[in-house]
Amino acid sequence: MRILRVVADSSCLIGLAQIGLFGLLKDLFLEVHIPPAVYQEVVVNGRDETGANETESALKEDWILLTAAKDEIAVKALTTALGKGESEVIVLSKELGADFALIDEKSARNTADLLNVDTVGILGIIDLANEMGFSLDKKRLVDCLRQSGFRISEKIYKKLFPE
Repeated sequence: MRILRVVADSSCLIGLAQIGLFGLLKDLFLEVHIPPAVYQEVVVNGRDETGANETESALKEDWILLTAAKDEIAVKALTTALGKGESEVIVLSKELGADFALIDEKSARNTADLLNVDTVGILGIIDLANEMGFSLDKKRLVDCLRQSGFRISEKIYKKLFPE
């Protein structure tokens, strides 16, 4: 059973592309939405960076949908504390009744939680894929993420992979 609808933030798109798992989004979720600020950050500002071509191709193939949040006032209110992309992801998730907002940044996840928006990050996506029958080496993937500059604290790393 696949989760029906998610709204993705930039970090998940880029991070999954960095470890060669961008296609998991298509495999795991029936609908993947990104708001305009995420598109701007990943595809336009990130042109020629990891994740840009993958996102642009997925948009052309219509398995990622570019969708704007309607409540611009709510987005502006959230941008006082969060980035525009994260703000749009949270508001759009609420508007669509998304199953999850795909967000990694802690303050954005905390804000989403306050607004009753469920979140999952890259580590959760890897776990979900394993639960759904994909055979992924989580430690190797997390090590690759960290090597590519993705921030995972030493505390979380040691909690995930105790010696």
